[in-house]
Amino acid sequence: MKYKKMLFFITLVLAASVTACQGGTSATKETVAEAPPAPAEEPEPTEEELTAMRREETVVPLLAEAEELAKGYFYEEALECLSKVPEEFAQDEEVTAAVLAYTEGLASFVPYDQPVRHIFFHSLIVDTSLAFDGDHMSNGYNYWMTTTKEFQAILEQLYANNYILIDIHDLCTEQTAEDGTITLAAAQPLVPEGKIPLVLSVDDVSYYDYMKEDGFPKRLVLDENGEVKNLYIDPDGTEHIGDYDVMPILDTFVREHPDFSFRGAKGIIAATGYEGTLGYRVNDPESPTLEEDQAAVRAVAARLKETGWLFASHGYGHRHTADISYHSLVEDTTRWKTEIASLLGDTDLYIYPYGEEIDYPSQKLTYLQSEGFRFFCGVWASKPFVSVQDTYVRQTRCNLDGFTMIKRPESVSDLIDAAKVVDPDRPELE
Repeated sequence: MKYKKMLFFITLVLAASVTACQGGTSATKETVAEAPPAPAEEPEPTEEELTAMRREETVVPLLAEAEELAKGYFYEEALECLSKVPEEFAQDEEVTAAVLAYTEGLASFVPYDQPVRHIFFHSLIVDTSLAFDGDHMSNGYNYWMTTTKEFQAILEQLYANNYILIDIHDLCTEQTAEDGTITLAAAQPLVPEGKIPLVLSVDDVSYYDYMKEDGFPKRLVLDENGEVKNLYIDPDGTEHIGDYDVMPILDTFVREHPDFSFRGAKGIIAATGYEGTLGYRVNDPESPTLEEDQAAVRAVAARLKETGWLFASHGYGHRHTADISYHSLVEDTTRWKTEIASLLGDTDLYIYPYGEEIDYPSQKLTYLQSEGFRFFCGVWASKPFVSVQDTYVRQTRCNLDGFTMIKRPESVSDLIDAAKVVDPDRPELE
């Protein structure tokens, strides 16, 4: 009897224990049910996978950077870039192929043995309805200005005809004598085979007051990305930031066609000063925004030079250099250097106002040379001309404007087909 009672008691205890383990609380049930399975251990990457990862991190970016450099004929820089490839990838198939291609590219440049063309423009007409509205300025714009549509078409034709922009300094080399005297010697610019070197410039770039209501940009500015653009204001006052003149339009074109520019060359901005420069009235010492405007000019000019643009003196007052007195030339040049070169930077380029050259040699030439100028450019549309002397270089320029394209298209037939360029909104020349 005792034995049966004990067995019954043990059975009750065991049953209670089983009930507690199986039933428990709902919280315990849920906790057990939702517990995630132990994560499976990931296998260690193989040596081959690790090598591929290292290549992706080190080699691929260098290959991409070198390729971008090579598109603009920066072959030496591209090779220097690839020299940073880690030793373990030195014999990588893509790396060795790129090194060979850029080495061959560097050796493929050929000298151009003809006089180099130099074309120039004034600030571009954005709105032809305002420029050609029949007022007293319309005829002048029709003769001496180019529209944005025409400039775009000119770039397309020049590119299709294998022209390539070069730096004007490539027209000569410096030679140093034993006594330290430096003289200039004519050079044949090296360019990719089949390409024709070309120098480009744009005059004034002050956005003068007389242009204010005539469909031209207002000034050059830096956009949110630090790139040079134009501020253009519609007649209703709406402001636009974009490509509305030679500089930003050409910058965009070269980004899309890097092989149009030899080693980043763009063009020359021939600056006056009597109404400031780049659209800022830094000529007015009483302007309440003078310091702000000066800072803006410095910033825009610095970015232009970083992206391949050069500056030239176009005379402070855009006066007839050949006709004014020696004293007047000194005054004009001194003021340009004080007010404008102090913002744009020093230059050795002098582009004659009206294209009118001085005598060679002459007292005026000696003076301009004493101020650091060595390259002198006049205007002669019919054919290219370059003359390199011991102490200076002369080059003539050809204006691609309404007068040239309509009245003398044959003089630029080696450059463009003018009939396919002329803006249909341009009126007949008087």
